[in-house]
Amino acid sequence: MREETVTVKIDHPMGSTDDDNPSVVYPINCGYVDVERTPGFSELDKQRVYLLGLDFAVDEYVGVLIAVARRRDDPETVWIVAPENISYTIQQIEEMIYFEEQYYDSFVEIIDEEIWDAYDENEKLLGFDLKRSQAKSLPEGVYHVIVNVYTMTRDGKLLTTERSRNKTYPLKWEVTGGSILKGETAREGAVRELYEETGIRKECSDLIPLYHYVDKNKHAIYHSYLNIIEKEVHVKLQQGETMDYMYVPYKEFDELVNSDRFVPSEQKRYQNQAVFTTLSEFIPSSESST
Repeated sequence: MREETVTVKIDHPMGSTDDDNPSVVYPINCGYVDVERTPGFSELDKQRVYLLGLDFAVDEYVGVLIAVARRRDDPETVWIVAPENISYTIQQIEEMIYFEEQYYDSFVEIIDEEIWDAYDENEKLLGFDLKRSQAKSLPEGVYHVIVNVYTMTRDGKLLTTERSRNKTYPLKWEVTGGSILKGETAREGAVRELYEETGIRKECSDLIPLYHYVDKNKHAIYHSYLNIIEKEVHVKLQQGETMDYMYVPYKEFDELVNSDRFVPSEQKRYQNQAVFTTLSEFIPSSESST
């Protein structure tokens, strides 16, 4: 199957209860797509759908078919639809549809998924591609590149965004970031992620390196950058990814990062790479002393 745009009609919206078991509450929107099963015939069938990436109930939604849940020993499949430009790993999808698929012997098949370059530990290209769904199972010696961007105003306020309730670490705060795509450099990927997640446009040369870190356990190479802006700007939230944003004075930001309200993975790198100390070098002295 190829990725395509479909119109999902919702018959079990997020927060509704199951018809047969009222104690079951739907954590995502579920519905169907009208499809023509037999070419040349006008009769339509209802193709079941899990709609991911929304934080609210809807009646109808136009999204992109990103994956299929296939059930062994059962011809029935369930389409998995998400907003445009939103992608998930197989593990993330399995977590979100577990409430229903736990009753079946099923597996998830990604459609036209995100492709990355494969690198060695020294960030040299290995000459083959990786699929996003492989992120949790990369072989020994194979890495992919992840970028983070700390956006800070001239007067020392840092931008942080709140994760969607449908993602891992739901409703926790984080900085901008994600994996770079095939053919991108780390800076190019950072600029793209910054625009996609916040609407802030910057050039590669605008980003100031904060740290470079190789995580052998996660098979990931991290590049972190500082993006300085003159003043607070409106942030365009990415549907299905972010729910809210705020600008926090850098001392309060440090407290936030070190609390249980922040995404733990970046929290550890923030601590180990002394990011707070580095950020303080860019704060006006009048602000850092307050």
